[in-house]
Amino acid sequence: MRIGPMNASGSCSTHQALRDDGVGAEQDTVVRVVAFVARCSGSATLAYEVASALGFPQSLWAAMSAVIVSQERLHETRTSLKSRVLGTLLGIVVTVAVSEATSRLAVPTALQMTIDVAICALIARRFPGLRVAMWTCPIILLTAQPTLPILVVALRRGGEVILGALVGWAFHGIAEVVVDAVTGTISRRRMG
Repeated sequence: MRIGPMNASGSCSTHQALRDDGVGAEQDTVVRVVAFVARCSGSATLAYEVASALGFPQSLWAAMSAVIVSQERLHETRTSLKSRVLGTLLGIVVTVAVSEATSRLAVPTALQMTIDVAICALIARRFPGLRVAMWTCPIILLTAQPTLPILVVALRRGGEVILGALVGWAFHGIAEVVVDAVTGTISRRRMG
């Protein structure tokens, strides 16, 4: 087995040693694949259950958001989380503002959605990380109920989405700790 590069303390990184060994690298890949599948399915399920337990009426948005925020690497998931939360908040603000401004004029939902998405698209053009705002507007408008103020609907959808994103991020963080522990064990067995 080829030993990987030395770190600052003069010892070889077990993770690097694992990756440099053909068999160890294959085991590492299997562990990461299993972790990814478990992380995605587990975070979707947990987000759905937590949102349901908290009384959110459309927990599916939490489940979807948990999966959407999940990326290959933890730092990518963290970036996705930030974009998801900020974009959702922007979508809420724009949708509520446009709805309040146009409701007195009896503007149809389709036209309100056109205006909402157009405003968010202009902002997302400059700040691509906020593109989720364009999805948030239709999610809010198309799930609105005439008996509820748009602000209530927006906060519920936003809450479901943000909760799901947080669960997805947390699940990923925990999975990384487990993967590092498992791959470190595999590496030590191969080296010893």
